[in-house]
Amino acid sequence: MNSMILQIANILAPGMVLAIIGLVWHFKGPRFPVDFVTTLVLNICMPALLFHTLATSVVPIRSLGQMALATLLVHIVFTALALVVLKLANKDWRLCIAQVVGNTGNLGLPVCFLAFGEEGLAYAMAFFAVQCVLLFSLGDAIYAGSVSVSRVLRSPVLHSIWMGVLVRFMDWQLPDMVMQSTELLGQIVIPLMLITLGISLAGMRASQLPATLLWAGIRTAMAITVGFGIAALMGLEGVARGVLIIQTMVPVAVFNYLLAVKHGHDASELSGLILVTHVSAIFYLPLLLGVLL
Repeated sequence: MNSMILQIANILAPGMVLAIIGLVWHFKGPRFPVDFVTTLVLNICMPALLFHTLATSVVPIRSLGQMALATLLVHIVFTALALVVLKLANKDWRLCIAQVVGNTGNLGLPVCFLAFGEEGLAYAMAFFAVQCVLLFSLGDAIYAGSVSVSRVLRSPVLHSIWMGVLVRFMDWQLPDMVMQSTELLGQIVIPLMLITLGISLAGMRASQLPATLLWAGIRTAMAITVGFGIAALMGLEGVARGVLIIQTMVPVAVFNYLLAVKHGHDASELSGLILVTHVSAIFYLPLLLGVLL
């Protein structure tokens, strides 16, 4: 039992330390360039990490494809469930994006990597890649109120995914300078995103706390149902099963707040949901890891 507790602590502690650094930086340090860091990560470092991980993964391409399919099913089922719940509560249906899209990048990736190693990171990347395609195409269109094909086609994240899969599928050997450069750029992502997570959460306030707590609980219950349900339906086992459930259950993504603000929506309710789900994750993620490990 003690060894299990220590293992879970070792998995969560590095991410918490980096998020706390961001939290302290917000109050004590110079201004943190969130816009610059977000642009750098989304347009250069994250595409490099996605490409390198998918191109060099030792996980069979068929297994990654199964994870991608399971991820798509998670988002379809989760969205349908969230829409029903929001309609019954007479809430804005666009909030289904926030209910479904979790923090699979700056929280899910490091947790899966620390829990399951390189294999876990590869599966987590497959989940994250599918979510990125959905969020920055359909999700962005819902927040914007219009569809822009050109905006989707300009996404570096989207292109890094198909190029990484192509290199892996064709078993091409790219020059070392390409692979080493993308690896080095990719190593920046997890620390930067965790520090940025701390910065972002420090600047948010949970308004209407009772209602926010209620919706955070509803969201977590839906995530548990969908994560374990789809894993069982797809027959996933071991690392793949663990990663799918973790990625489905991570807290609400900060990207939802950024997209809502970008398109002129009132993001106060979203910020509260993001804050409360991240605080509650401190308590439920260790329990979840205890079950999965």
